[in-house]
Amino acid sequence: MRDKQARITPEREKEICDLIVLLASRATNGKVTWAQLEDATGFTRQALSAREQIAETYQSINGTKKTIVTAEQKLEELKAKLAKKEEECKRLSETLAEYDQKYVRWLYNATNANLTVDQLNAPLPDSMKTTARKGNKK
Repeated sequence: MRDKQARITPEREKEICDLIVLLASRATNGKVTWAQLEDATGFTRQALSAREQIAETYQSINGTKKTIVTAEQKLEELKAKLAKKEEECKRLSETLAEYDQKYVRWLYNATNANLTVDQLNAPLPDSMKTTARKGNKK
């Protein structure tokens, strides 16, 4: 049975904020629910969340407080993303150039070994496992 109190005093508000931190430290996920606070304090969620300090402590513990991102912060974030993408593009271009060089080298070696383009483009033969499966279906 809940012990209803008439009002939340500033002292009681500080105790509830401390209780939020305590309950969060005991929780396995590090978060507190309003139901847990209601049971522990005897006040309703509406009464608790109406107090700015309690609501702020609750939001900071649970990570639900929304932060305002300024245009400068967003610009810096976008610049960092752009730099990362440019670095990735450079790395992929270098890899592609290496593959092009390897292709030219293999093509040269294949033509020196008297392999024709048709022989190079021939499909791979079936594996032993695939051949065995095809044999079982017949």
